[in-house]
Amino acid sequence: MSTWSQLRDQLLGTGLYLVAQLTRQSAHFQVSGSHHLEAVLNSGRPTLFTAWHGMTMMLVGFIGQQYDLSQLVLPMPDDWRGGNLAVFTRKLGATPFPMNLDGDNTLATARQLAKIVRLIKAGRGSYITPDGPDGPAYVIKPGLAYIARKADAAILPMGAYTRHGYRLPRWDRYVVPYPFSRISICIGAPRRVPAQSDLTAVNEQLTNTLHRVTAQAAANYYEGA
Repeated sequence: MSTWSQLRDQLLGTGLYLVAQLTRQSAHFQVSGSHHLEAVLNSGRPTLFTAWHGMTMMLVGFIGQQYDLSQLVLPMPDDWRGGNLAVFTRKLGATPFPMNLDGDNTLATARQLAKIVRLIKAGRGSYITPDGPDGPAYVIKPGLAYIARKADAAILPMGAYTRHGYRLPRWDRYVVPYPFSRISICIGAPRRVPAQSDLTAVNEQLTNTLHRVTAQAAANYYEGA
């Protein structure tokens, strides 16, 4: 890696971290479904936080308030984007996990999946955006349900909304909340994926759940609940 690439990754990763910290410290989080979060954390079962890709910056500050980020493993693309995301993740105190996120059925991808399953089975948590990193938006890739089934982890679906944020003009409408924004978060019921589950059916159900908690977060925001 060239010196310029390393400098670029440091600058971009540090910038992301500063935005996340500002959100964490200044945002007012309006939360529904917090009992679901408490239940899964008290269960002792590994937790897979999940939400649509565009909501990440609204949620990372909240998760950092509720969960020990040193126990979090964050999958990220193993391409040119991974460098700055790794810097961002390490500054948060979490563990970056570069891997192929395109759903390829290669031996290398299988080994990566097996490794992250072992980490989660050993008690680590993770935050996974099932439609990332390149979309299409709201279409779940197979990795999340597979990891949850193999690691016997609980999937915790989350939705987030704020009116006051910059929406990037790209496939996921990624939201960067403005400082001191009110952010509405809706947490759904945790779910396990039993060993014999049909992963296609699980992904259909999870898609519906993520749409529901996302819509509820927006509704709660405007109702002021």
